[in-house]
Amino acid sequence: MTFDHAQCTFRTSKNYDTACTYLVIASQRKADGAIGQDTLFSAVGEVASWLSASDEHLLGFEAAKTTTVAWRK
Repeated sequence: MTFDHAQCTFRTSKNYDTACTYLVIASQRKADGAIGQDTLFSAVGEVASWLSASDEHLLGFEAAKTTTVAWRK
């Protein structure tokens, strides 16, 4: 999986699995020299920001996601 794909997947569907994959891929790409330190720190910051979101924000996100999934069916 590419870094861009992992990033897009996390941004599209924010959950613990996609966050983990995003950080693993970012760490691997940093170790390989494919991305820089700033990009790695941005990925960590993005996941940390999502994890520290208020419960109200997360509940609103989940409600919107449920509505979207129901709409697509």
